[in-house]
Amino acid sequence: MKTAKIKLNLLICLMIAGLLCVSSLSFAQPLTFEMLTIESGLKVFYQQDPFIKFTTIVFYFTGGQALEKENQAGLAYLTTRLMAEVTDEYKLSDLTSDGVDLSASSRSDFSFIKLDCNDQHLDRALSIIASSLKNPLFSSLRIGYLKQRLILEVNKESCQLVDSALICLRQQLFPEAPYGFPIYGTENSLKSLGKKEIKKFYELILNTENLNLMVISDLEAEEILNLISKHFSWVKKPVNGYPKPIFRITERKSNKNTTNSEGCKYYQGPAGAAVLLAYVLPGELPEIYPIAYLLEKIIGKGPGSILWTLRQQEALAYNLNSRLETFGPTAILICYLETDSQNARPALASLKETFISLAEKGLTEQEIEEAKLLARNSYLRQSFSRDQRQAFLSLSLTGQQPLEFYNGFLDNLENLSANKVNQLIQATFKADQEYEVLILRD
Repeated sequence: MKTAKIKLNLLICLMIAGLLCVSSLSFAQPLTFEMLTIESGLKVFYQQDPFIKFTTIVFYFTGGQALEKENQAGLAYLTTRLMAEVTDEYKLSDLTSDGVDLSASSRSDFSFIKLDCNDQHLDRALSIIASSLKNPLFSSLRIGYLKQRLILEVNKESCQLVDSALICLRQQLFPEAPYGFPIYGTENSLKSLGKKEIKKFYELILNTENLNLMVISDLEAEEILNLISKHFSWVKKPVNGYPKPIFRITERKSNKNTTNSEGCKYYQGPAGAAVLLAYVLPGELPEIYPIAYLLEKIIGKGPGSILWTLRQQEALAYNLNSRLETFGPTAILICYLETDSQNARPALASLKETFISLAEKGLTEQEIEEAKLLARNSYLRQSFSRDQRQAFLSLSLTGQQPLEFYNGFLDNLENLSANKVNQLIQATFKADQEYEVLILRD
C-alpha cells in the first residue's frame, strides 16, 4: 500500500483542501433540502440559498436508461432532449433575452431537465417550459436531427479510452441490462426509434410518481410552491402505476473477468491504453455509501492518494483517478488510468497488488482520520455548487433513500468508525471479486 511514501503528500493535500473550504465551525453542514408537495401530489425538494439571487430548478425523472427495453438504447436521452426543446421561436427568444439557461440529459437511473433563471423572469420561464412539457413536439424532422447529433456523441465517446473502458465494464457487470449501452444509444438502436416509442416513453415518465422537482432559490418556499402549482398542477398520478426496474450484478460464470481490446469492441480511437479495476461494494447503500465516498477520495483522488505512487513514483500512468458510481441500489468503486501500451500490464499488476495489500492491512486509525478530513473537505467544497448539491440529492432519490440520507450525510461521514471502514475494505477488495478492463491499441 506504501502508506509511508504517501503520508507527506497526503498531509499537503489535506492542508490545501482545508484552505479551500470554510472552517467546520462556520459551515458545519451544507444547506439541507426539505420535501414539499403541491395539491396534485407532485413532490418538490426545496432548498433556500439566500446568497445567490436566482433560481435553479431540476425536473428529475426516475428511470433513465434503466427503463429502456431491448434495442431501445438512447431512448431516455432522446426523449428527454425533445421534451426540453422550446419549439415556438418567439417563446425561445423570450427565454434567451431573459438570460434563461435550459439543458437536459440522461443517466443510468434518471433523466433531467435543468433550468437556471433570474427570479424576475421565473414566472414566464416556467409558463413556457410547462407548455413545452405538456405538449412536446415529436416531429420526424426534430427526431432525425437529434439522432444525427447523438450518433456524433457516440462516435466521440468511442474514441475516448476511459469512456470506452467504462462501457466495457458495464457490459461485464450488467450483460442483460440497458446499462451496458452508451447513454446516447447506438447507430442501430437509434434507427429503430420513432415517434411511437418516444411518445410511449414520454407518457411513462411524466407523472407525479416519477417526476420530482429539485429547487434551489433565494425565494421563499411559499412563493416557489405557488409558481409550481400554477404551472404544473396538470401533472397527475400514473394510470397503471409506475414500474421501477432494478438490475443487479449478474453472477460470474468464470473467474476470468478481463476484457482486452479484442474482447471489447467499443473503443475506436488512436493508439493508447486504459486500465480499469472495479469492485462491487457489499451491503445496503445508506450504510456503505459514506465509507465508499471516503475510500474514493483516499484511494485515487489526486496527490497523496494511495494510488498516486503509480503515477508519481512508478511513472505507470499519465492520468489516474477513482470514481464511485451507483446503479440502483448497487455501489461500485472504479479505479482507472491511462498509459502507453508497454506500461499497461505492469500498471494493472500494480493496481491489483495495491488492493490486495489494502485488504490485508486495512487503514490505521490515523489514516482514517486523515481520510475523513479529506472526504469532508471535498464534500464541503463540492457543496458550494448548486449542480453538485442537486446531483447528490439525485443519488438519494435514485436509491429511494429517505431525505436524511442527503441531509445527514456529513454527520454520517464524520461518525464512521475505523472498524466499519476496515470491515468494508476487507469484504470488498478480494482478488476473486475484482472486475478488470484492459484496452490496448498500438
